[in-house]
Amino acid sequence: MTKKGKKIMKSMKKTYGAKKGKQVFHASKNAKKIKGVEKVTSNIR
Repeated sequence: MTKKGKKIMKSMKKTYGAKKGKQVFHASKNAKKIKGVEKVTSNIR
């Protein structure tokens, strides 16, 4: 997770609580509402 992702996760956990905050974070990420929160790894050789 990137620095931006950690900051957003912390904010959502504060707002929604630990469990629900994590769920909201991942739902937002998967719905492409927030970008740049996961480190991109390339497996291409």
